[in-house]
Amino acid sequence: MGAGWVAATVRAKAMARRRIGAGAARRLASSPGLPDALRLLDGTAYARAAAPGTTLPEAEHQVAAAEVWQLRVLSGWLPRAASGLARALGGRYELANIEAHARALAAPGQRRTYHELGSLALSWPRIVATMSADELRRALAASPWGDTGEATAGTLHDVLVLRWLRMVAAEAPQATGWVSGAAVLVAAKQLLVATRGPSDSFVRAAAPLIGSDWVRAGSLADLQRSTPVAGHWVLVGVSTPADLWLAEARLAARIEADGFRLLRQGTPGVDPILGAVAILAVDGWRVRVALGDASYGAGPGEVLDVLA
Repeated sequence: MGAGWVAATVRAKAMARRRIGAGAARRLASSPGLPDALRLLDGTAYARAAAPGTTLPEAEHQVAAAEVWQLRVLSGWLPRAASGLARALGGRYELANIEAHARALAAPGQRRTYHELGSLALSWPRIVATMSADELRRALAASPWGDTGEATAGTLHDVLVLRWLRMVAAEAPQATGWVSGAAVLVAAKQLLVATRGPSDSFVRAAAPLIGSDWVRAGSLADLQRSTPVAGHWVLVGVSTPADLWLAEARLAARIEADGFRLLRQGTPGVDPILGAVAILAVDGWRVRVALGDASYGAGPGEVLDVLA
């Protein structure tokens, strides 16, 4: 294993140690209000969210921005051969940028706030230069994201998520269980919660990950039986569509647990890098959940219980 992988692995482990963790997240959620919770972030990896007067959406964006920055730093330590892995893992943030840009195109004059992707960008410079929905679709079609078809503002997110999951699976087979589980969860929401059901573009995007037999499912049990074994675990114990939040929280908990296992691998390489990125991504999600709980003054909710 080359020196680049060794240095990147050392850096990844150091970054993972800076996570907030379950206990601190519960303290955030227990704050009497959002300003109090944000003050607790001072001195952490999410310190930029602690500025006085920060709103919940702004804080959530800053927490995600901290994840982007950590991944950018880590990618700088990786050998050149791992650039595809770094960009695939960073695809979720380009995805967020694409959605923000689509909203801005639909509502001219709306403030645009994007993540600074640097070398993690797949096709972002070309995409952000588009000036209409048609231009955006053409730019996506000419990029690794591919043509989104007839995807509307309401389904664009899920189509892009499925495309991103394929990117991750291609670069990191170790993540197959997470990728399949996430794809099944997204399909469950489209099939059993969305008012219109899955679009053709969504079904096409899902097919390489979980096939298409699930389209005919009429219940969660049917959906579980009609999706690959690698992914249907995410629905175990979930009895109604209203409980899909539990599946999402369990998915995050598994990603984090697997992340710690990968991070402990003794040999520098993809495993500890993927583990660290997984841990940091779930930590950021946990912090955003905790800030939401604090903003409503409800204290730690059930999601944090699952992630404990």
